[in-house]
Amino acid sequence: MKKNLLKLLVISLFLMINAAVFAQCVIPITEGQSYMENFDDGTMECWTVEATGAGTWAVMTGSQTNVAAFQNAAAGDEARLISPTFDMSGVGSATLGFSYAMMAMYNNDVLTVCYRTSEADSWHELDSYSINDWQNTYEASFDLPDISDSYQISFMAHSNGGYYIFVDNFEVTGEGGCARPVSLQATEITTNSALLGWSTTGGEESWTIELDGVQMTAATQPYLLENLESHTDYSFRVKADCGGGVESDWSLPITFETLCDDIVVTDDEPYFDDFEGSNELECWQDEIIAGDFGWAVDPEYLTQNNAASFFWMGIEARLVSVMMDITAVTSPTLTFRHKEPHNEIYADELNVWYRTAPTDNWHFLASYTGIVDNWMDETIILPNPSATYQISFKALAANGNSVYVDDVRVGNYIDGLAESQELMASVMPNPTNGKITVSTNLTDGNVAVFDIVGKKVMTDKIVDGIAEFDLSELTQGVYFIKIYDESSVKTVKIVKN
Repeated sequence: MKKNLLKLLVISLFLMINAAVFAQCVIPITEGQSYMENFDDGTMECWTVEATGAGTWAVMTGSQTNVAAFQNAAAGDEARLISPTFDMSGVGSATLGFSYAMMAMYNNDVLTVCYRTSEADSWHELDSYSINDWQNTYEASFDLPDISDSYQISFMAHSNGGYYIFVDNFEVTGEGGCARPVSLQATEITTNSALLGWSTTGGEESWTIELDGVQMTAATQPYLLENLESHTDYSFRVKADCGGGVESDWSLPITFETLCDDIVVTDDEPYFDDFEGSNELECWQDEIIAGDFGWAVDPEYLTQNNAASFFWMGIEARLVSVMMDITAVTSPTLTFRHKEPHNEIYADELNVWYRTAPTDNWHFLASYTGIVDNWMDETIILPNPSATYQISFKALAANGNSVYVDDVRVGNYIDGLAESQELMASVMPNPTNGKITVSTNLTDGNVAVFDIVGKKVMTDKIVDGIAEFDLSELTQGVYFIKIYDESSVKTVKIVKN
């Protein structure tokens, strides 16, 4: 289960390389007892490493936590990290829990978790992982099969030319013990609630949830957390109460964000987002359909201004808007800009969808499959308006060079006319301290000034191709000048100093 814990030990870390072989230890696991290894002392005492190449396991130390790391590997290298020997003859069952993370530059590496009942036994696979995620830590837990008095667990790393594999928070718990909760998740998130869940071992009487430092008791799970603030980040962790004063260690924390409040769109106050306010996708949901990567904000790295971006490392993902009430809009219209730059002869694909409620299916609006190296403006009349309307941009990788979306606006049709290539317009001076002159090849038309959220703040008529405004009373920031007639529109962005 995905965790927002390690952000991720890449730059400010240094390696402590431990010797490949340690003296074997035998650790008894008795009823109610747990063995925990988090590598925080900087060593891998009682662990052994078997490597076939330069790639090996070692403790990597950082400012926040230590981990066991598979690194320095070339493609084809393998190394097995072997736990101490556990004597489980005194228990009838035991569980394993651990956290892991994997990063790759090119091909994904493979991490395989195994067990054996003695040194003479073969290794038996429990599970295998092959992911590429630069931001998150995952967790896993198992009921251990075939427990014995000489039991070992191993992590086999196989390099396919990736980058790092991390393992941490290794825990073996005997029956009757109090295992640390793992695989935390927050689901069914709304503007003011979230359903919190985690994996259990069956011996817990209750749990303590800590939400941003405030603790509460949960008798069952999942646990519905209510009375939250909208558009707010929360962090929570959990520990188990197994009765008799016995408690587990705290779980790894995860974060989640509540949804934004619904937006009421009117003719005079359209919805607008140009992604300039933050380097995060505020009030949008990124839903990864396939692969490990979805949508993100490109903070002017590859585009002149911030834009929503689906990078070439992704496979398929949907960018979902905030919920909007568009029932008061005379003629609801979506306008946006997009581009799908080419890679040789290929371009990625962009599809636009809508739904009238969260329980509704997505309905297709438009598809853009060709090469679009420069920004293109689009206008789509929105059907079936509702009070719980959402639009989405679904990107699909097709060997192209990413998908970009910007300047998304939902409003009345007059604000959604198709941008005209023939309509010429300029605004001088830009930037401005106050007075501006709009010059256009329209002899008869209208001009309107919109603020950054799409609210109309000034209007005027075009006379002999000219319109003048005094913006002195407006606050500093970005504004949009729209020059339009009955069939077309031209938009010019200006900066008010």
